[in-house]
Amino acid sequence: MLIYIIHLLFLYHIAAEEKNSIYIGGISMSLMLVISLGYFYLFQKNNSLKFGNWYLIIAVLLGALATTFVSLTLNFGTVIGASTIGLLGSFIPKNFFGKNEGKQLRTAIYCGTFIGMCQPLAENHYLLICFASFLGGIVYCLSLQNLNGFGGKLGTIAFTGVCLAIFSLYIFVF
Repeated sequence: MLIYIIHLLFLYHIAAEEKNSIYIGGISMSLMLVISLGYFYLFQKNNSLKFGNWYLIIAVLLGALATTFVSLTLNFGTVIGASTIGLLGSFIPKNFFGKNEGKQLRTAIYCGTFIGMCQPLAENHYLLICFASFLGGIVYCLSLQNLNGFGGKLGTIAFTGVCLAIFSLYIFVF
C-alpha cells in the first residue's frame, strides 16, 4: 500500500508541475487510474505478505554503497557506477545459496544501484545512502512475491526507500 501511495504522489507531482498543460494533467490522471486498477487487481489476487531473506537487505545496502563509492569517490559518474556494480553483481551464480537464491541476490544488488545513484544531499551522504538502502531493502523483501513482471519495480523500490529516508530525516532531525 505504501508503494501505491508513493507512486500516486509521484504522478500527482508530475501533473502539478505542468500547471498550464491540460494534456499532461489528463495523461497523468489516466495513468493514476490505470495504476490504481492494477494495484487493486494485484492485491485482490495475492493478499498475503511474506518477508524475504534478511541477506537481501545487505545486498541492497552493498549495491548502493558500492555504486555511491564508484560514482563519487572514483568520479565515474552515476550511470557508469551503477552499470559497473550491476555488471559485477551479474556474475553471482544462479544457485549461490540455494535454488534461485543467487538470482534474488543479483536483483537485490541491482536494486541497490538505483539507490546509490542519488545525488549527494548532505555532508553525511553515505549515512543517508545506508539508511535509504536499509529501508529500500525492507520494501524489496516485502515485495518479492508481488509486482513480478511489472516494469519499474526496482526503481520504484529505490524511490520509495530514498523518499522514506529523506522524509524521516526531515521529521526527526530538522
